[in-house]
Amino acid sequence: MKRNSILLAVCLLGTWSAYAQNNISSDTTSNSATTVAPTNSSTYSSTPATTSSYSSTTTTADYGSRQSRVKADRPYKAFTGGIYVGANSTRYRGEDVDGDNPSGRLGYQIGGFVRGGGRIYGQLGVEYFASSSNYFTPGDGSTIQDISGRINTKWLQIPAYVGVKLAQSDRGISAVRLAVGAEYANRLSSNNTVNIDENEIKSGAFQGLVNLGFDMGPVLIDLVYHHGFSDAISGFNNSQRRALGVNVGFKF
Repeated sequence: MKRNSILLAVCLLGTWSAYAQNNISSDTTSNSATTVAPTNSSTYSSTPATTSSYSSTTTTADYGSRQSRVKADRPYKAFTGGIYVGANSTRYRGEDVDGDNPSGRLGYQIGGFVRGGGRIYGQLGVEYFASSSNYFTPGDGSTIQDISGRINTKWLQIPAYVGVKLAQSDRGISAVRLAVGAEYANRLSSNNTVNIDENEIKSGAFQGLVNLGFDMGPVLIDLVYHHGFSDAISGFNNSQRRALGVNVGFKF
């Protein structure tokens, strides 16, 4: 009887021990699942946030660098130079004969220049200027043709301008210009049919200039008026030079 009681007690103790172990195992598993779930959720949400921040920063930096490169590669072109050729009509003021004035004849010019500045600019050039004009001389001829002839002159001229760009592109390459200035004209050679000695045509004269110009990228067109202030021929009153020229050229 005593032996049976002991066996019964051992069986009850084993059953209670197994039940207790099952409860402990179940609690541990539940706690473990609860702990892991928040950790995984936190990791998942933080990773996209980090990626989004990195992407935004990189895009902003690249955009800024592209903008800086564009501005650096296209600065305002403050200095330029160029060459041109053109035609002119030149006349000496002269005295009229029976209401008829000396007429201008076609000539040509070739030149180059340098220009510097922004909206307000300065320009200096050098120009070979070949002109031809009719001229009246006193005489006893029966017709105007008997007392008129031609004067052909070649000049080396140094024009200087101060101007303003009335309208211009962002870089100043294309513009509408208006300028005034003066030029020094040195006579290189001359010939005539009105019995004027070559030395009577003055050299080293100064003239006023008015220039209206158009820049269209590398191409330029200029209208230039030359106005002589003093007599260009010694001993002949009202012999100031007047010339109107048009130039077409290229800038670099």
